[in-house]
Amino acid sequence: MHARLTRYEGSPPDGMEEALQTKKHVLPTEPGLTDDMKGVVFLTDRQNGTIVVISLWEDEKAMEASDGEATRLREEVTGPGETASVEHYEVALLEVVQASQAS
Repeated sequence: MHARLTRYEGSPPDGMEEALQTKKHVLPTEPGLTDDMKGVVFLTDRQNGTIVVISLWEDEKAMEASDGEATRLREEVTGPGETASVEHYEVALLEVVQASQAS
């Protein structure tokens, strides 16, 4: 499994909710981008105006195949004064613990 980490910086704190909603709406739901995507995580630091998006991919080939569309979407959702940086990783460990349902 592989991961693309995209860091958006520079959103004004008072505009974070709008910036986050825009990214959440566009990024993980675009057709062609999610075919081999296995998951996505959004992290926010509202005080500093930072949003980190981690997308998880079946393999490196799938992640690389989505790079062109991901670049286009980053340019579309990056707001004025905001920057976006991207890093690629191999996932060494992924553990998801789901809360048990209350009886």
